Amino acid sequence: MSESNPTILLVDDDETFRKRLARALTERGYVVREAPDGEAAIASAREESPELALVDLRMPGPSGLEVVKALHALDPSTKIVVLTGYGSIATALDAVRLGATHYLTKPADVNE
Repeated sequence: MSESNPTILLVDDDETFRKRLARALTERGYVVREAPDGEAAIASAREESPELALVDLRMPGPSGLEVVKALHALDPSTKIVVLTGYGSIATALDAVRLGATHYLTKPADVNE
């Protein structure tokens, strides 16, 4: 973990989107760790818990909600934002109930 810059775990199976967002977040001073799926995200968080996580809802393997639950269980202080192109009130409530602090629908601007 960086002493001066917060670490963000970016979890999305869309490689183009993930790389573009990682670049934008790095330019804003974040230390970005990327994961292409839920399993890689959980493994990364077990090695070193991030301060922040941006998690896509729909991915192969463990869903974004499962990742939120696992990240929150590993470190309740991690701030988790769920990002999805399939937004609904029910999934937003589920995400918050499982430990997410915010919920955004795609396309989301990096400033959001």
